[in-house]
Amino acid sequence: MRISFTLSRYIFKDLFRIFMMASGALAGIMSFGGLLRPLTQQGLDGAQVGQLLTYFTPAMTAYSFPIAALFATTMVYGRLSADNELTACRAAGISLVSVAIPAFVLGAIVCVISLLFLWFVVPAFTLKAEKVIYSNIAKLVANRIDRTHQIPFGLYTVFAQDAYLPAPETMKRGEQQVVLVGPTIVRFDRPYGRDDWHYKVPREFWTASQATAHIVEREDGKPELTVRFGDGVTFPREFKGAVTAAVGATQFGPVPIKSPIEENTKFMNLQQLREVYASPHESRKIQEKVEEFLRFDQEHAYLAAVRDAVAGPERSYVFQTPTGEEYVLSCGEGVQVAEKGGELILVAPAAPAAAADGAGGSPAARRAAAALQSRPIRVQRVEGARGKAVYEAREARLRVWPRRKTRQMEVSLKLLDAVTRGGADGGASAPRGTLPLPFKVAMPESLRKLEDRPLEYYLTPAAAASGNQNRLQREWIVVKNDVVSEMHARLSFALSCLILVMVGCALGMMFRSGNFLTAFAVSFVPALLSITLIIAGQQACGNVPWTRGPHWENPLAMGTALIWSGNAINFLLAGGLLWRLWRT
Repeated sequence: MRISFTLSRYIFKDLFRIFMMASGALAGIMSFGGLLRPLTQQGLDGAQVGQLLTYFTPAMTAYSFPIAALFATTMVYGRLSADNELTACRAAGISLVSVAIPAFVLGAIVCVISLLFLWFVVPAFTLKAEKVIYSNIAKLVANRIDRTHQIPFGLYTVFAQDAYLPAPETMKRGEQQVVLVGPTIVRFDRPYGRDDWHYKVPREFWTASQATAHIVEREDGKPELTVRFGDGVTFPREFKGAVTAAVGATQFGPVPIKSPIEENTKFMNLQQLREVYASPHESRKIQEKVEEFLRFDQEHAYLAAVRDAVAGPERSYVFQTPTGEEYVLSCGEGVQVAEKGGELILVAPAAPAAAADGAGGSPAARRAAAALQSRPIRVQRVEGARGKAVYEAREARLRVWPRRKTRQMEVSLKLLDAVTRGGADGGASAPRGTLPLPFKVAMPESLRKLEDRPLEYYLTPAAAASGNQNRLQREWIVVKNDVVSEMHARLSFALSCLILVMVGCALGMMFRSGNFLTAFAVSFVPALLSITLIIAGQQACGNVPWTRGPHWENPLAMGTALIWSGNAINFLLAGGLLWRLWRT
């Protein structure tokens, strides 16, 4: 005998009421639980807490659906069984499978709603919550320094004893600042060609009693860090050359800051996931790796051109700025020129000990000693046809940063043990430990053409010197695996609502108890099994080894099997229990 509409409505109404209550309670608990990490690690204010609660609620509501549906069916059918209402239904000729139809209807409805939430609503609100957490990068840096006393920025790491935010009125509009107490900044080099990209070697150090970190947005909208010292000292890892340390360093940077909001499939809706799967090269992760390789190629090519010019017959190079100024870099005989770690280093020869002590000798020997004690590295600043200033130094360090959007190269020419010549008397200023000369030049056409290289070029042996190709190949696999696993996980999560309803219906009929604690204890294990295996499967899909031999296997198949294994186990459990109830 089929179940009547009145009885079905009665059961469904009870199921829906308890499901909504359970879903609301679970969503609230999980929303407040989601605030613990941002509150303890990022330090949110009252307005940000309110925003996060607003954005967390839709996501946590979707995540509570499977557990709430399982709990509601276990409790409702447990109460029906405990009150002998199921016995009355069977006496009236209504089968237990017919009595379970309202539960199946609820499961199907929740499954569809959950799928819509997971495809479109949850990604949008999760991304908004992430933006609120990382809206103030300066505050994030200060909190990170307070907790761990260090924060990495790519190949640079900033150490500090303490950090705090200055008064807002002292900052320019759109600028963020962090005051660093006792800072030390370390620049690392990552040797290209090594398979282990975690391998880094410290090359240069900056330290001071106090400094101010300025965070501003570049022309392309990405944040950039510049640290200004009051009494800084910079020194290399290896004490070689004419100068071992520079007292009076005034600036570190600028260096780009990687966005704390990383590209993540959990922020993507269905359309975005399909686009990334069809075109992995458009993924931000892949583009960042390619841009890193391109930036290295452009930096290396520009520094190589300067190196060849100053080491060649002319022994000079002219930097032409967009404003019409020129910086003419020239060096005398004996100056050593070398490129190391993305930096061009010019070092004057060291004077012999006897010459440094003012020892006597022939006139030729004294002239040679005086030449060695001079500053043979020379930079002349020219505006129009007039020379404005001349800088002489015993060591120079040149770094460049390509800016693709503006088609310019930002140049940082740092002179060590330098003097300035000019003025009416033509005299020289007192020697300075470090003299920074930052300026911009137009990007050469040969460097612009490097941007036309296709992505496939960086996967070929011709690009072996551009960077660690193993990283790019691995990232390509990880991006595709993440998209596939995310799509499978959302489908499996939504379908679990229907399968767990079947499990809850059977368990409720068998345990014959409508008690709240009993229903929770019985429904906890199947729900935990399903959710845990989905998360484990996603982690397995992204666990691509860094070193892949000829016989390595993509973990995608094993990961997707884990994602669906929880539903498969619960489906078999529900089928077995319902079949047993149908036979009795």
